[in-house]
Amino acid sequence: MKNKLSDLNNHLFAQLERLSDEDLTGEQIEQEVGRAKAIVGVSDQIIETASLQFKAAELVARHGRGVSGMIPETVAGRVIEHKKVERPLTAEEREQAEADARRQEREQEEERDEWKHQQKEAANK
Repeated sequence: MKNKLSDLNNHLFAQLERLSDEDLTGEQIEQEVGRAKAIVGVSDQIIETASLQFKAAELVARHGRGVSGMIPETVAGRVIEHKKVERPLTAEEREQAEADARRQEREQEEERDEWKHQQKEAANK
């Protein structure tokens, strides 16, 4: 199965259309709400993985292939090429790369928390 993020968008909009169907009975609405919650849970994981892939690519783009040794070999099934660098990272470059990775992880966690907060607020309306 080779899905893309655009496929995820299509699934999310299809679910939104099902939820908007005015001909649904109360029981059918409950079923669709349950399905929507499951889809949102899986979607969160897909988006988080895509975000991690992007951040790994961004880290390599910023700091060169030398930091690829700090990134797991596979990120959601994609192998990150490990090439030998001409020189090892200096302690300062390594510290900067590690600090950037920690900052990105904090930002990702804050984004997840904010999104969950927004979802809870939307559900309570």
